[in-house]
Formats: sequence, structure tokens, C-alpha cells
Amino acid sequence: MKKFRKKLAIATGTIAITLLPLQALAKDYSALNIFGDSLLDAGNLFNLTGLPPSPPYDQKLSNGPVWVEQLAVELDLEPVLVTEAIPNLLRGKVPTEGINFALTGSLSSDVNVVSPLLPGLQQQIETFGGLATFIPPKSDALFVLLAGGNDYNEAIFRPSSIDSAALPNQVTDNLTNAVAALIGSGAKQLLVSNLPNLGQQPFADFLDQVNPQSSALLTSFSTQHNLLLDQKLTALETASGAHITQLDLDSLFASAISNPGEFGFTNVDDACLTNFQPGFVFEGVCDNPDEFLFWDNVHPTTQAHGLIAQLALETLHKQEPGEGAQSVPEPSGTVGLLALGGGAILRRRGFAIAAYRSRSKSRNQAM
Repeated sequence: MKKFRKKLAIATGTIAITLLPLQALAKDYSALNIFGDSLLDAGNLFNLTGLPPSPPYDQKLSNGPVWVEQLAVELDLEPVLVTEAIPNLLRGKVPTEGINFALTGSLSSDVNVVSPLLPGLQQQIETFGGLATFIPPKSDALFVLLAGGNDYNEAIFRPSSIDSAALPNQVTDNLTNAVAALIGSGAKQLLVSNLPNLGQQPFADFLDQVNPQSSALLTSFSTQHNLLLDQKLTALETASGAHITQLDLDSLFASAISNPGEFGFTNVDDACLTNFQPGFVFEGVCDNPDEFLFWDNVHPTTQAHGLIAQLALETLHKQEPGEGAQSVPEPSGTVGLLALGGGAILRRRGFAIAAYRSRSKSRNQAM
């Protein structure tokens, strides 16, 4: 009976949270600074290269706004793309609500797999550090970081002399050093994500055709990565005094793949872009992208990005510094919350996407 009451209390708490306005799920932040790869790139690669082909892409590696764009809408912030911020700075216009430095193809190092002329994660961090010397970040600015997936996919797709056994330690060192550098540049509030199981992405099936062990190896990489990242970030938080919130993307994707219907999906195995091959080669677009977890072989649909944004909001709400323990479940329970919220979350996701597109249209008309 006690176990039942405990489960009921958790369920009641999660339902209550899903009924709150999204803005109430996280504290107010003055700015949103974003670092990472294509899962957070809101248009930097497109501005630099004209890729990905849009349509059917939406000037980013999805069919609509990625999760940090939807998160920004809910936080009532408008971070600018770094590809727009730098020219604006040269004209004396200083961004006030943050910058999105994320760039498709970035590894956790200084390498970018799209082109050697493009920066990796470490250059993103260095660029921010340079800007922070004359535009110090406010203490209530939120810093978001997610990278590493490209390191592991690339290690399988284009094998090199790198010792695969040492790769998770190397990648998580890169990420931890990046977070430490942000803290050194004034970051106080950080949201850092782990990785979903890369062995379950459609790209893993493609790689299995070349090496049948690819999926298993990517799953092993993901597991090691997440364990090491958790340990290193926990130690860094203790040593630095900064507030590092960890986003459990792994549990979210695992739950969506195990129970797709509860998250509004009918297909969690295939890409919406049919017969997708590396290099943006595909034969067509599915009829119901909102019901697909994956847009292409690696990247989520904008609907799936909406779930990540919701998870980020609820994670930030639970982990606000200076507050006592919240009467809500741990990360895996938060993922259950998303499924339990069902239709309400799907509707909110649509509202966030619509709000983003409306704001983006108004902004483009003003430029």
C-alpha cells in the first residue's frame, strides 16, 4: 500500500506539473548561450553553406525548430545565431539575450566533419571566451551544451588511428574541459546533456551494413560516455561552485523507443526522409513526420525536439539552485511524466513551434 501511495503521489505531482504554464517550469534567465552540434544548430551551418537543402529541411537539421529554439520561446528569450551576432557586433549592435554558437558537424574537439574550415566545439567555447572579456555574462544567464555524438558516429563511419577504447574518456574530457572553460568565462548556470543510445539511431542500421558490430559498439560508446560524463560533471560542479544541471536525453529516447504511442509516435525506427543516405541523399518525405521520432538517419523531427525542450524545462525546474528537493520523480520519472502528460504535451509542443515560427517571421520582416 505504501508503494502504491508513493507511486500515486509521484503521478499526481507529474500531472500537476504538466498543467502548469511552461514558463512556470523554470526560473527566469536573462540570456541563453548555446554550444554544440547539429542537435542545437538553429541555422549557423545554413547561413555559412546553404546546407541542409531547405525544404524539406528548415534551414537546420530537422523539419522545424530544434529544441533550444523551442526552449528559448518558453523562456521568452531570443538568442541570436553567432553567424548573425558577429556581423552585428562589428556594427556596434550587442546581443542582449544570448548567442547560439552551435554548429552542425562539430566534434567535441576542434574538428568539424562537414569541413576543416569550420569550427568544432572548442572553437565555439574560445569564441565565447573572447567575447566575454568585454561583454561579461550575467550570473543568471543559462548556458546549454550538447556534443559528442559526431565523435562516435565518425569513429565508426570513418575509422582512424584513434583507440576506440579510449574514445569515451577523451570525448568526455573534451566536454568537461569545455564546461570548465565556460565557467572560467563567467558561466554560473549550465545545462549539459548526455547522449541517447546511438546504437538505436537509423544511422546505426546503415553502418551495420558495412560492419555488423556497429550498433553494438555505438551502444557501448553511449553507455560509457554517459557514465563518465556524469562523474566528471558532478566532480566539476563540486570543485567550481557553478550550478551544472544534467539533462537525461538518454532516458527520454529510451522511453520513446520503448513506448512510442505514449509519446505520439508511430515510427521510432526509420527516418521520415525515405532511403536516406549520407550527403543529404533521399528519395522522398514521409506523409506523417509528426509521428516519426527521426527526421533523417541521425536527427530528430521537430516534434521530438519539442519533447526534449519540455524535458529541459522540467529538469531546470527541479534543479533550481537554492531550493530544497522537489516532490517530483528523478530523470527517468520525468520522462514518464512526459508520456503521462500525453495530449497536453503534444498540444504544447505545437504551441511552442507555432510561437517560434510567428516570432521568426516577425523578426525577418523587421530586418
